[in-house]
Amino acid sequence: MKPECTTDKAKQVEVALSAITDRPLATPEDFFQMLVQHLAERLDVRYAFVTECTDATKTRVRMLAFWSGDRFGGNAEYGLRGTPCEQVIGGQVCAYPERIRSLFPDDKDLVTLSAEGYLGVPLRDSKGQIQGHLVLMDDKPLAPQPHEIEFVKILASRAGAEIERARTHQDVSRLNQELMVLADINRAINRHLNRHDLFGTLAASLRTLVPTERFGIELPIEGGTKLQGHILSLRREGVAPTEPSILPVQGTACDWVMQTRDWVVTGSRAELREQFPVTCDVMGTIGMESLIALPLVSGGRSRAALFFMTNEKDAYRGLRREFLEQVANAVAVALDNCLTHEELQRKSEEALAQSEERLRDLFDEAPIAYVNEGLDSKFIRANKMAMKTLGITPDQVEGTYGASFIPDTPDAQRRLKDAFESIGKGVNTSGVVLELRRKDNGKPLWIQWWSRPDPSGTYTRTMFVDITERVLMEQEKARLEAQNIYLQEEIKGSHNFEELIGSSTSLKTVRKNVERVAPTGSTVLITGETGTGKELIARAIHNLSPRKDKPLVKVNCAAIPAGLIESELFGHEKGAFTGALTKKMGRFEVADKGTIFLDEIGELPLDLQSKLLRVLQEGEFERVGGTQTFKVNVRVIAATNRDLEQQSKTGHYRPDLYYRLNVFPIHLPPLREREGDIPMLVQYFVRKFATDFGKKIDRIPERMMSALQRYQWPGNIRELEHVIERAVILSEGPQLEPIEWLSSSNGKAGEGKTLTLEEMERQHIVDVLEQTNWRVSGEKGAAKILGLNPTTLEARMKKLSISRPA
Repeated sequence: MKPECTTDKAKQVEVALSAITDRPLATPEDFFQMLVQHLAERLDVRYAFVTECTDATKTRVRMLAFWSGDRFGGNAEYGLRGTPCEQVIGGQVCAYPERIRSLFPDDKDLVTLSAEGYLGVPLRDSKGQIQGHLVLMDDKPLAPQPHEIEFVKILASRAGAEIERARTHQDVSRLNQELMVLADINRAINRHLNRHDLFGTLAASLRTLVPTERFGIELPIEGGTKLQGHILSLRREGVAPTEPSILPVQGTACDWVMQTRDWVVTGSRAELREQFPVTCDVMGTIGMESLIALPLVSGGRSRAALFFMTNEKDAYRGLRREFLEQVANAVAVALDNCLTHEELQRKSEEALAQSEERLRDLFDEAPIAYVNEGLDSKFIRANKMAMKTLGITPDQVEGTYGASFIPDTPDAQRRLKDAFESIGKGVNTSGVVLELRRKDNGKPLWIQWWSRPDPSGTYTRTMFVDITERVLMEQEKARLEAQNIYLQEEIKGSHNFEELIGSSTSLKTVRKNVERVAPTGSTVLITGETGTGKELIARAIHNLSPRKDKPLVKVNCAAIPAGLIESELFGHEKGAFTGALTKKMGRFEVADKGTIFLDEIGELPLDLQSKLLRVLQEGEFERVGGTQTFKVNVRVIAATNRDLEQQSKTGHYRPDLYYRLNVFPIHLPPLREREGDIPMLVQYFVRKFATDFGKKIDRIPERMMSALQRYQWPGNIRELEHVIERAVILSEGPQLEPIEWLSSSNGKAGEGKTLTLEEMERQHIVDVLEQTNWRVSGEKGAAKILGLNPTTLEARMKKLSISRPA
């Protein structure tokens, strides 16, 4: 592997992630290909690949991307037994510097690839579960250094997050599709009582999720000696008509599932030949390979069998059992409805009364929640699923109002108002998403709600599905996406210099304090003048802490308008204030499990200081316009150039917040107190900008260096950086050009009067404003030259009473 030019792991991660995330990647496949190619080239190895586990026992994996020297290889699936990857999937980081083929002689792929050295790192999700692994191999010995292994582990963590994000997206999409199919099925149940029409509509609803060329329902007839089939050959458009069939009971899979109330799932018809020869022959006649057959059980009776067939092998192994059970339950209800309807047409009033009793049983036992409620939302009836979902008991149904489950939030109340207005107009309400609170424990509950007014106009018939799992997954997805977007912005806007440069005693003290406090979870208050590198210290503390793999979220309290800073910190609900068109997560939510850096904390308004104190003490807050309490685990690092202790004594700052922030203070000395560090900083910035601008500068005049050391530097390191950048731009040869505006009058020697720090800062800001013709913002504005945000500069001008001459 290539030796690194620096051991700064934060720099490695920043460069690596920048190389991957700065490019537009349309799909997860693009991300994994970029990851393995970049990793192989960066660490100078021939092979790199990333996989995910394909079975619950984690005995097989599938390659997501494979880099082979100079091109991408095929994404194969392989078993782990006898391979070095078996221990990695078991949770170990495995490194074999050489002789990997002799160590694992059963792994023939190692021979094919002429592998010599091996490094494997497991991929874990946010819960620590193994998802796959990231592997580096070479045809020569492979001896990774510890920092290189850490580097691979960090990228493995990023790859694990990408797999989890992709799976979460797939799960949410699949759950949405399943809910839509279940809703279609329930609408079909209410719309069709003729079995032929019903079965055709069900087939059209299911074909989007269940691969099938033949769909059918088999019912026993003639005393259970034969099966009557309603079979459909699906077409692309419309509803296909059913094809009737009669089969003997013996030797069929459908009879077996009705008798045992178990499932039959097979990947090829050859598997059925011995136990179900009739079914095997039928499938062979029509060219089908895969079969799934389920019993339709209703009211404790196995009424029929539901089956799907397709000409593809192993088509049904990956279907989610819970979804198919819901389908089977819904179809069982539909079938019962059809049979009951046919029975009603044949029997007398006595049989009709018995059927109505059965329908009441179906209402109670239905797998979907049903409620009959008055126009004022008072419950009349509720089935068992509805009571279970809402957390109420049978004796609580009467006297319960549906509106009482709605939380007192603007969004939830608005949705309820809209739904009630539709009911009042006699309009069907379809697919409305409502947020509720369970009656028994008060936990949040989200449902998708359908309501139809009864023709009598006295009550409504309501059906709803619990979608809490889907909503929570979407919320987690949104949080992960917000973290991802923030991290990408952080990478793009990273600081201009990567480390504290200097050897002064004061700087060594700062470094030592950073090393001491970083491993703890203590709150840190960084003080110092503008431009001394407070943000850099915050980054160093985060990167040396156990939270380094979580986000570092920055908030400049002085750059955000006072009316918006509460929303920026804690988030807001939709409609909380004018312009709040959508719900927004605050910075504390984004920083959960990580670190938040509150810059310019002295600018925080007094009315928000108490809310910040609550987060520091209790770890909880509410969004603007919301009532739900959120709990977070966030380490707080604050920074200020103000004297908060003095402000707390004069009443301009809360003393309790100051003492809570000042757990571990770190003071950054101004540049004028680090005169001995100036030559090292100057040389660093000269090399940096000369490289950026394609110049070669190897001499700095002694007279110029002396002038730089005499200057007071009110803008500290940031001002020095911009001065050197300008000097490099103006330099034509190998020697750094003198800087015209840095005159001797600005130095320490020969001064007629010793100015205070505030006077020097005021004079320097005025000088720069005069150079820019009093332009504050923009590329040629004073804020750009001074290295400040325009809003921060305007605040300083106001504080120092600086205004443009008339």
